[in-house]
Amino acid sequence: MRVLGMMVAATFLSLAAASAATIDLSDGSSVQGDIIKQDKKSVQINVDGVTMTYYSDEIKDIDGQPFASSAQAAPAAVAQPEMAPQPEPAAPVAQSETPDEQGTGDTDKRALILKFIDVFGTRQALTNNFNLMIQQIEKEKPDEAQKIRQRVKVDEIIDRLLPIYDRNFTSDDLRAFIAFYGSPEGRKLINTIPELMKESVQESVKYMEEKFPEVKQGN
Repeated sequence: MRVLGMMVAATFLSLAAASAATIDLSDGSSVQGDIIKQDKKSVQINVDGVTMTYYSDEIKDIDGQPFASSAQAAPAAVAQPEMAPQPEPAAPVAQSETPDEQGTGDTDKRALILKFIDVFGTRQALTNNFNLMIQQIEKEKPDEAQKIRQRVKVDEIIDRLLPIYDRNFTSDDLRAFIAFYGSPEGRKLINTIPELMKESVQESVKYMEEKFPEVKQGN
């Protein structure tokens, strides 16, 4: 119970304390939204209802102020991939395709996966579905709902998803996904998909009823 309570409280508190900001990125683009959480290594920002995470090596400034981080003092870490333009040496790829128990042994790719999970709305969807499930169970079995609240953590579920993303997507795939789903067009697609699915199912059912009126009458 305390776990879910903390999750819900954190959600409402973060929304209440969110501050509008413009983040200028090192690739020349910018993002506008409400900052949910910020530390020396990263910033979480709510952009049109989607929580996105940007890391220190991606951020140029926030509202014109340089993003102060110890990570910025190590540009070599950012330049490293360029210094090793090696699509031929398959060692990094092979390594990432053999993830460890906590997700992936490639920390750079792990960060990309986590960012894509945030941009695509997977974390938010899991949290929402978990809360809805708890509400339903609580109506009939409040004791069982309390057990689930105490034991189930969305972050632990996401940790188990990391190897799946790692096996199916390359780092380049993830970067492309993040770029698209982080764009206004991508966010519009994410926000529209649920309604599209709902209306598509309704229209499909209507079509089948028109083709088989005897089935509907029989029911």
